[in-house]
Amino acid sequence: MLAGDPTNPATPDLTTATMARLGGRAIALAGVVVVAGVVLSRLLGWVRTSVFLAEFGGTTQVGQLDAFWAAFGIPDTLFQLVAAGAVGSALVPVASALLANGEEERARRVVATIANLILIVLVPLAVVVWFAAPAIMPVIAPIQDASNLPLEIELTRWMLLSPILLAIAAVMTAGLNATGIFGIPALAPNVYNAVIIVCAIALTPAMGIYALALGVVLGAAGHVATQAYAVRNGGLYGLVVDIHDPAVRETLLLMAPRALGLGATQIVFLVNRFFAVQITGALTTYTAAFTALQIPVGLIGVPLGIVLLPPLSQAIARGDTEKFRRLVDQSLRLLLYVVIPLTGVMIVLAGPGMAFLYQHGGYTPQEVTEITPVFLVFLIGLVAHVLISLLAPIFYAGKDTRTPVTAALLAVGVDVVAATLLFPTFQLNGLAVAIGLGAWAEVSMLFYFMRHRIGFDLRPLGLTVVFAVPGASLTAAAALAGDRFVSSLTHGSTSFPALGLELGLASLAGAGVYLAWSRVWRLPELTIATDLVKTLLRRS
Repeated sequence: MLAGDPTNPATPDLTTATMARLGGRAIALAGVVVVAGVVLSRLLGWVRTSVFLAEFGGTTQVGQLDAFWAAFGIPDTLFQLVAAGAVGSALVPVASALLANGEEERARRVVATIANLILIVLVPLAVVVWFAAPAIMPVIAPIQDASNLPLEIELTRWMLLSPILLAIAAVMTAGLNATGIFGIPALAPNVYNAVIIVCAIALTPAMGIYALALGVVLGAAGHVATQAYAVRNGGLYGLVVDIHDPAVRETLLLMAPRALGLGATQIVFLVNRFFAVQITGALTTYTAAFTALQIPVGLIGVPLGIVLLPPLSQAIARGDTEKFRRLVDQSLRLLLYVVIPLTGVMIVLAGPGMAFLYQHGGYTPQEVTEITPVFLVFLIGLVAHVLISLLAPIFYAGKDTRTPVTAALLAVGVDVVAATLLFPTFQLNGLAVAIGLGAWAEVSMLFYFMRHRIGFDLRPLGLTVVFAVPGASLTAAAALAGDRFVSSLTHGSTSFPALGLELGLASLAGAGVYLAWSRVWRLPELTIATDLVKTLLRRS
C-alpha cells in the first residue's frame, strides 16, 4: 500500500493543513524560512569554496583543484539533465493544482512516480559514465597538466553517486514545497554544504583532494536524509510507477523542455570548462568568481522564486489573474529596486570583497587579485541573472516550460559563440562577458513573451529603472567614499576583521544614501519593501 493511502487510518488528511500553509497569511512566514535557508546556504557555499582554496591554494596544488572542478562537472551535468530545476518547475505546479482541487492522494502518487522514474533513468546513466570516463574526460576537459588526468577520471567516478542522491532530494523538495512545507527543504542544502566543509577540513590531511569528492557524496546523502522524515510523514513516497496517470504524463511533458533547456545550459559550462582547463589555475579562478556572483543571485532572486511558485500556480489554477499580476509586478519591481544599487556597490567594493571572501590559508593575495577582474566582468549580467530566477517561475506557474526553455536556448547560443570568439584574446574575462551577454539575451526574450503572451505592462518596471540607476550611482559613490575612509583608519589592513569592518561600514553608507534618495523621490518600491519587512517581522 502506498504511504499516505486514504484507506490507511494512520494517514493524515493534508487538505486543511496544506491550504493553510499556502494561504496568503502563511506566504510571508514561508518567505522568512526560505530566505533564511538560502542565505545560510549561500554563506556555506562561499565557506565551502573558500575552504577548498585555503586547502589547495598555491601553484603546487591548484592543478589538483582544477582536476576536482573539472570532474565535478560530469555528475553535475547528469543531475541538471535529469532533475535539478526541471523537477521543481514541472512538479510543483502540477502537484499544487491537484492539492488545490482536493486530490491529495493523487498528488502523493505523482510525486512518488516521478522519484522512481528518475532513479530508473539516472542509475544506468551513472554506470555508463563510470565505464566511459577515461574516454570522456580527455575530450571535454583536457586539463593542461596531463599528469592530473588520471586524478580527474577517478574523482569523476567517486562523485557519480551524488547526482542520483541529489535528484531524489530535488523531488523531495518539490513535493514538500507543493504542500507548503519550506523549512526542511530550505535546511537540506545547508546540510549538503556543511558535510562537504567538514570533510574538506577533517579529511584532507589524510585523503588529499579525494576528501572533497567524498564530501560531495556524503553531503548529497545528507541532503536526502534531512528531508526523509518529512517526506515519509507526508506520505510523499512509495514503490509506485503510475505512468498512466494524466498528471504524471503532464509532469513529464512539462519536465522535458525544461530538461532540454538545462541540458543546453550545461553546454555553456562544458565549453567554458574546456577553455579554462587549458590554463593552470584558471578553472579555479573562474569558479571562485562565479561563486561570488551567485551569492546575490541566491540571496535575492532564488528565495522569491521558490516561495512565489506555489501561490502563483494556485492563482492560475483558480483563474485569479488579478492576484497573479499583482504578485508578479511587485516582485519584479522589488528585484530591480534592490539589485541595481547592489550592483553598483559590488563594483566599487570588488577588490576588498574578493579578499574578504577568499584570502585565507594557502590562497595567496596574488591569486585573489586574479579573481577580482573576472568577478567585475561577471557583474555585467548580475541584474539579468537575478531577474531570470524570478521570470522563469512566472512561466512555470502557468505550466509553460517551453517559453523559458526557448529563451535559455537563445542564451546558450549567445554564450557559446561569444566564448569561442572572446576567449583567445580575453581569456577568463571573455568567458565572463559571454555569460553576461547570454543572460541579457534570455531576459530580453522572457520580457518579450511576458508582454505579448501574458499581456503584462512593463512600464512600471521602466520607471523603477529610471529612478534606480541614478540612485545606484550615488549609492556606489557613497560606498566607495566609506571604503576609502575606513581603509585609511585601518591603514589598508587585509585581515579578515578589518576587511569585514571596511565592507560593512561602506555598505551602510551606500544604503543610507539610497534610502534618502528613495524618500526624496517617494519611490513606491520603498513602501512595498517596508511593508513586506513589517509583515515578515510581525508574522515570524
